[in-house]
Amino acid sequence: MKYSKLAFILMASILLACSGQEKKTVLEIGFGKADLTRAGIFEDPVSNSQVNTAENKYRREKKFAISDRVEGRWRPGSGGTRKLADSIFVTAIYGEDQDGPWTIITLDEVTLDFERVDMLSLPLMEELGIAKNRIVLLPSHSHATPPLDPELFQEVVLDAVKKARANRTEVEIAFLNLQLEGEEYIINRRVYVDGIGSRTVMFNDGCLIHDDYVDATSHIHDWVANLGVDPGIYLDADRKYVTNGEVDNKLQTLFIRNKLSGELMGSFTRFAAHAVIVSAKVVNGDVSADFPGHMKRKIEETLGGIALFGQGPCGDLRPFNREYSHAFAKEYGYRLADEIIRGYAGMNWQALTFLEFFREPVEIPLIDNIFLSHEEVEAEMDRIEVLFDKETNPEERRKLQNQFWGLYRTPGVHKMVRPEWKQQGKLGMHLYALRLNDHVLLATQGEIFNRIGKLMVEPYKEYNLVLVSIANEYVSYLPTDEERLKGGYESSVSIMPPGSPDILIQSTHKLLDRIYSE
Repeated sequence: MKYSKLAFILMASILLACSGQEKKTVLEIGFGKADLTRAGIFEDPVSNSQVNTAENKYRREKKFAISDRVEGRWRPGSGGTRKLADSIFVTAIYGEDQDGPWTIITLDEVTLDFERVDMLSLPLMEELGIAKNRIVLLPSHSHATPPLDPELFQEVVLDAVKKARANRTEVEIAFLNLQLEGEEYIINRRVYVDGIGSRTVMFNDGCLIHDDYVDATSHIHDWVANLGVDPGIYLDADRKYVTNGEVDNKLQTLFIRNKLSGELMGSFTRFAAHAVIVSAKVVNGDVSADFPGHMKRKIEETLGGIALFGQGPCGDLRPFNREYSHAFAKEYGYRLADEIIRGYAGMNWQALTFLEFFREPVEIPLIDNIFLSHEEVEAEMDRIEVLFDKETNPEERRKLQNQFWGLYRTPGVHKMVRPEWKQQGKLGMHLYALRLNDHVLLATQGEIFNRIGKLMVEPYKEYNLVLVSIANEYVSYLPTDEERLKGGYESSVSIMPPGSPDILIQSTHKLLDRIYSE
């Protein structure tokens, strides 16, 4: 009798242990969405400083050919109310693993400095118990952004994550990995000129739009003339300067559906192109979610669920758009959605049996002399202008032009770099990763060039990892070392020195080795 009781207890213990192990495979995910438009401040008065300096406001911008500011494109203030052309939203995905809850939050057209990241994270930490290093904020970009009321902004983000936590359930997943044909959607906006360097063609000024490239010859001629050289003498008369650089044509979507009902709960789409078709600089400050907003809306209306968007490595990429308008943003977004919708019918679904959130610290040095005071910046600008006026060599003039751009952006650097980073002289960045079965969603900080992104995932490219960028606080551009030498806008405003791409790439490989070893 004694032994039969012991046997019964042992058998019960084994059954309990087995049921406990089985329970761990019941993995739940939830989606949430909240309207960010209600936090927007749409009144946009003209300030006295804008009125008093309007006549000479853009002299230096024009002289140094800062293309997105040379004509005062940044909205100077209308004295009225900004138009809401397209609502903006916060969308979230929430889950838990053995280390606790995590959340990935996507935001339409916002700018996130470290103070905003901390402000938005605080209620998620205090009310929902999510650790700071398990919160990932992914803006689509920040080119049609209204000012946002801080308290309402906090409320909207918290609301989206609360909804995601409340509706989580056991799920199945499917993955769509599309390779778009040719360069129908994206161009590499950097155009190289022998003996001078690279020019960033941000807009279509002086460009001819073709089926799969932009002819920027006239734009380049204007830029070279600005550098003090006769384009007719210096440039090859028979050469066309076109956007033929490397691009990223991947359109990837992860779908998640309710395991019991089969109803689509949500999706996460990754695509690499600056969301600038309705940049505030060209639509008079209208507020819009740009092409990602239109794409997400059509996915939701057609397939259901809540659609999220993550920006791929697009530091040197922009949409191949024929015009800058709300109509074209909608057309572009719908075209992307149509590609995804067509691929949805053939999805292979699998139960979610493995879920884990990972992170990897990445320490990257800061470049020197980026914390100059306003007075120091003005003095340096004056010095650069004197040298620029005296210089006759176009390549040296380009280098001075690039130095000026870096100084021009200095005030923004102060908002990017946390005080402790400034003190230590390095960025305390992070890589974040969410593994769902064999699929990995990987997020990095910064606007990295697409070549860096490809090298980051190279060892595990057969898994078709989903790599997104500009996570959490904004830390500007990260070009390849090769492209840095060629100059251009992105290289000029980077706050990370040569060698930084290697640090990020090696850190990513370390993280992926750890993820796939498990």
